Amino acid sequence: MTTSSNQPPDSSEHASQGKGSWRVPVCHPNLYMWLVFVSALDVIMTRVILFFGGTEINPIADFVIDNWGRLGMSIFKFIIVAFVIIVCEFISRRNLAVSRRLAIASILISMVPVCWSSYIMISIIADPPARQDGDFDMEGIEVRSTEPSESVPVTLVWLKHESIQDQPWPI
Repeated sequence: MTTSSNQPPDSSEHASQGKGSWRVPVCHPNLYMWLVFVSALDVIMTRVILFFGGTEINPIADFVIDNWGRLGMSIFKFIIVAFVIIVCEFISRRNLAVSRRLAIASILISMVPVCWSSYIMISIIADPPARQDGDFDMEGIEVRSTEPSESVPVTLVWLKHESIQDQPWPI
């Protein structure tokens, strides 16, 4: 039995045409996924470094953090990501190769702060900074240096307690 031509067209065919539908596919979905992933890593690593007392070296991002906080930084970053995706899609309607190169370039540019933050975090983990007098440890106890401030000769004296040494140990 064949289908009649009086039936409405399949909804999936109508969506793929893009007429009156928001279901138009994007040109570079895998590249956009990588851009969002790398940008999310950038936000997470920046927040971790700021939590441990680091500073933002990007003056625009530093301005956003100072005025709108860390949530503002996250929103700002993903507004930039959305703008890049929209620009890539706009360019892809005219020149697919150029939009692909722009998407790849944006991923590589977003990877620079992620790599730098990774280097900072690994170097801090590998060689933590020395604590100074007045710092607080994880339990809130003030840390004091155990080294003397000036060189003082130290004499070690071994004491032998005769009463303990001479007694047999119980078995």
